[in-house]
Amino acid sequence: LFYFLINQEEDLLAERVFTPAIDMIKLLREKHLPLWSLENRRPLHEFDVIAVHFLTELGATNVLETLSLGQVSLMAAERTKNDPYVIAGGPAISNPSFFEPFLDAIFIGEADDVIGELVRFLAKAKQQCADRKETLSELAKVFPGIYVPALKNTVEEHHVIRENIFYPTKFMVPNVEAVQERAVVELARGCTRGCHFCHASSYYRPVRETPPHEVVELVKSIKQTTGFTEVGLLSLSTFDYSKLSEVVDLLSGEHLSMSLPSLRLDSLDTDLLKKVDPTRHLTLTFAPEAGSDKLRKKLNKPFSNEEILQAVDLLSKNGWSKFKFYFMVGLPEETEKDVLDIVPLLNEADNIAFRNNRRCRIHATVASFVPKPFTPFQWERQISSEETLQKYTLIQKHLKKQVDVSFRNPWFSLLEGVLSRSDSKVADLVFLAWKEGAIFDTSEQFGQHFLWQSAWEKLGIDPMEYLRARDLEEPLPWDHIKVGPSKDFLLLQREKSRNGLLTPDCRMSCLGCGVCGGDLWPTLA
Repeated sequence: LFYFLINQEEDLLAERVFTPAIDMIKLLREKHLPLWSLENRRPLHEFDVIAVHFLTELGATNVLETLSLGQVSLMAAERTKNDPYVIAGGPAISNPSFFEPFLDAIFIGEADDVIGELVRFLAKAKQQCADRKETLSELAKVFPGIYVPALKNTVEEHHVIRENIFYPTKFMVPNVEAVQERAVVELARGCTRGCHFCHASSYYRPVRETPPHEVVELVKSIKQTTGFTEVGLLSLSTFDYSKLSEVVDLLSGEHLSMSLPSLRLDSLDTDLLKKVDPTRHLTLTFAPEAGSDKLRKKLNKPFSNEEILQAVDLLSKNGWSKFKFYFMVGLPEETEKDVLDIVPLLNEADNIAFRNNRRCRIHATVASFVPKPFTPFQWERQISSEETLQKYTLIQKHLKKQVDVSFRNPWFSLLEGVLSRSDSKVADLVFLAWKEGAIFDTSEQFGQHFLWQSAWEKLGIDPMEYLRARDLEEPLPWDHIKVGPSKDFLLLQREKSRNGLLTPDCRMSCLGCGVCGGDLWPTLA
């Protein structure tokens, strides 16, 4: 998004760079060559600004490796007036403690309406060899959403009103076969469902829907410029988009395959699904998260196992043949029965689907719950890797062999939990783990867990300290960052979760979470 947004400015140029594969890293270091940009092969250290988007905390060591290969000083305090400004944004760095020493500034929130001016401001300062401390101090005063680690300033998340959201009409077309070759159109930004575990729900509030005629024009434009024949209708909750049926009707003559993300059972439009060709759509995805109705209600997901099975029955009868389910274990107040309840739900879903369509397949992914900052569950305990494996074994022991289930490696959840609710000590951990060779930490193939274990042993860091439950009165390392609903609202939602009470969608009536105000409100199409 920002690549095209910046490049539409006549006086700005954005280029791309990525962490190369292990063999290329070795070659660059052997030849003493700097990592360069993809477009013009310009060394990374020659740019005015380097911007990083954090979608996962587990990309931390990759960022350090990329900066190092680009011959950019890793520590912000060591950079001079001749060095690029290194900035970051994205939901995974809303608690920036684990990466603060390496960044000059962090953008908290959405930057569609300010990124161009922000880059221009920093580029001008760099070209004029302005004092870095003064520049960053001024940056935090001039622009919303700017957190400067060196200043430890309090910052409030910046939101973009619907009219200022940027929608790219061009997309990169890969010259090799890619995992996903499709255009993506943002149907809506934000979600108002308020699932208690969901960081994105807090970070991207409120919901702002794109008008249907704009969606259709975007799809047509992207199709014309790229040749893509598949389009992804993107949203945190696509079936909550108020004009989805109208959009599907308007696109029906465009000879496109439409990709539908995760479906909510309480907003499932069966008439709409009948308009979408199931033979051109590979998989329908459901995210019940929990196996029992009781536990699901505590997550603020107001649908039952019976409704899930009814949906599988209806959809499999209408030609849909692949269903994927997502579950979590280790949720607050979870019992062994709650874990075991996943099994009959999946087994019965498989029975129903196979009875209606012998080509039907049920796939499931199970992962350990990771409490996230700025959610009602930010105070909760995260279970250990050993506990996670015990729960996985319970499920495996009773599940039908026909159900294809994959279990997320508990190590990834543990490391994500440490980084998500980190304090300043974890930045030292990230640096030492990288120094010892940690990289590609999201990968089963390349991630080397023992390097992290060695690092925290050398630093005397106990990872379980970051997985523990927090006292409700305890100061949190991210309290100076204001993201999403107020802490009072989060505490209220936590209490409602404990009592199994549901919170309605805030599009129906304002819940007083503290996000909206002025020109910023839920905006429907």
